[in-house]
Amino acid sequence: MISRYLEIPLAGTEELARFMIIWLTFIGTSLAIHEKIHLAVKYFVSLVNENLQKMINILVDIIIIILFAILGFYGFDLTLLSMGTSSSALQVPMGLVYSIIPITAVFSILFLSANILNVLKKGVASS
Repeated sequence: MISRYLEIPLAGTEELARFMIIWLTFIGTSLAIHEKIHLAVKYFVSLVNENLQKMINILVDIIIIILFAILGFYGFDLTLLSMGTSSSALQVPMGLVYSIIPITAVFSILFLSANILNVLKKGVASS
C-alpha cells in the first residue's frame, strides 16, 4: 500500500503474498485438526450409540491419516522435484514454497494420531 502511494513498485510483493497465503492455508488446516474445529457432518453419527460414534470417529481419523500420508508422500516428491525451479520475482526455489505440503501432512498425521490415542485411552469422543 505504501509503495502504491509513493508510486515505487516493490518487486516480488505480490508473489510473496501468494506464497504466504499458500503457507497460511496449509498451516490453518493442521491447526484446525489440532483444535478440532474442522468441518464435520455429525448428524448421522449422532443417531447411533456412543460406542459406535467413537468407532466411526476413529475410522474417519484413520481415513484422513491415509489421505494426509498420500498428500505428504507426493508433496515431498513435488518439493524435491521443484527445488531446481526458481520463482519469477523473488528467485527463491519453488521447493521451499511446496515444502509446506509434507510439513503440514506430518503435523496433521501426528494430531490425528494423538486424537485416536486419546479416544482409545480415555474414551473421549473426537470431533
